[in-house]
Amino acid sequence: MNDSIKGCRVEKAIFPEGEVITGPLPWERHDVSALAATVDWRAGGTIGDGKNYLSWNKNQHIPQYCGSCWSQGTTSAIADRFNIYNYASNWTPVGIDAQQVINAQAGGSCNGGNPTQVYKYAHDLGLVHSSCEQYVAYNLQTAYSAIDECRDCTGPAPAEGDDGMDKCYAVTPNKRYYVTDYYSVEGAD
Repeated sequence: MNDSIKGCRVEKAIFPEGEVITGPLPWERHDVSALAATVDWRAGGTIGDGKNYLSWNKNQHIPQYCGSCWSQGTTSAIADRFNIYNYASNWTPVGIDAQQVINAQAGGSCNGGNPTQVYKYAHDLGLVHSSCEQYVAYNLQTAYSAIDECRDCTGPAPAEGDDGMDKCYAVTPNKRYYVTDYYSVEGAD
């Protein structure tokens, strides 16, 4: 991790390896003055269907302190885009796994990070569903492997003090979530 990153904030998110733009930017495609004055996707946006298309609220510090806002914020923003995009279909809400992003150090760790790197990771490798890894607010203590990306475990529950990993196995995710473009934005327009 970059030593200049302290805690959970970066002064300005910069894409060190550059942005990826494959076509006209949204503000180049749409007349900003023609957009609705307000849009609230918690209540169905301009659709008015009463559905909430946004990610659920999360506390990055439970079960312990973890400076993972960079992972929580980006995975929520990416999931929200999928949920808004899929609004017209009979969709199941998308959740993206913040712990897997921490495990992969795809931008940082519980010691802070750079959110731009999550977008690069999502572009290059794809992100997995939130059902793959339980959020534990903890940095991975071993080398990253398939079981740290997506796992399932069998019972019975482990005894107190036992991590129960002997009953877990790696699962190949059946779906990954990719971003095609990522770039900086500034201001309301």
